[in-house]
Amino acid sequence: MLYQHIAYQTFLELQKQLPPFKLKLKLYALVDGLEYERLFQNDLIRNEVTLPLFIRNSNKDVYFAGPWLVDIMKVDKEMQNSLLQLEQVYPSTTWLISMQSLTNLFNQLESQLYLRLPDKRNALLRFYDPRVLHKLLDVFTPEQFKLFTLNINDWIYYHNHTYYSLMRGKL
Repeated sequence: MLYQHIAYQTFLELQKQLPPFKLKLKLYALVDGLEYERLFQNDLIRNEVTLPLFIRNSNKDVYFAGPWLVDIMKVDKEMQNSLLQLEQVYPSTTWLISMQSLTNLFNQLESQLYLRLPDKRNALLRFYDPRVLHKLLDVFTPEQFKLFTLNINDWIYYHNHTYYSLMRGKL
C-alpha cells in the first residue's frame, strides 16, 4: 500500500516541517513506460494526472515507452499498487516530492531529458531509471546537481534492494 511506502512516509515528514501558510507538497511517481508495459502487458494511459515526457517530434512515436510523470495521490489505488509492484520487479519507478504543480514539474523534467555532448551530439539522460539516477552525483558538478534538482524537495528510488534519497543518500 502506498501509505506504507517510504516515499509516502517521507512526503508526510517533509510536509510537517513546512509552515502552515506554505504551499503543500505533492508526491509524484516517475515511471518507465516500457517496463510498465513489460510487466502489465498494457501501456500507461495519458490523462490529466498521468503524462508522458516523450513529447518532442523525435520521440512522439515511442512516447508510451518513455518516462511518465504520475500524480500518485490522484490516481486510483489499483494504479498506486501497480506502481509499487513495478518498482520491486524492474528498475522503473522513482518518487519525487515537490511543491510544483504536475504541469510545472513535467516541464522541468522534460527539459532535462536531453543533453548536448561536448562533441555536439544529442543524448538522452535516462534519469527516470534508478540505476542512472544512482550515479548522477558522481557525474554532475555541484552546480549541475543543484540545477537538476531545483524545486524538488526529495527524490526517492529503489536500487539493489535498498531505498535511497538523491539528496540524502541511503535510507
